[in-house]
Amino acid sequence: MAIGFAWGGWVTGENARIMRASAETSGRMSVLVPLCVAQFTAADGAIAKFKATGPYSRENVVSEFVKSVASTSMDYSFAKACATGVETEIAKTATKT
Repeated sequence: MAIGFAWGGWVTGENARIMRASAETSGRMSVLVPLCVAQFTAADGAIAKFKATGPYSRENVVSEFVKSVASTSMDYSFAKACATGVETEIAKTATKT
């Protein structure tokens, strides 16, 4: 049995639950973050306020302009992921011009 856990990749029920929850969250974020970025960039004054805010509080700016995406309310990790997506989008548009 020890060989199964060590080399066979077996996991306990709790570890399997944690892995499932992590995969579910990751999959959901990969769909919701682009929608959040689109909502944020469409809001009036959002980009200007985002650029004027320091990097450590940009998720607060995102939470201010986007309250929910596809019936998923904004929490800290979602806002942080969305802020990273907004930064990427701003960088893309800066290189195009």
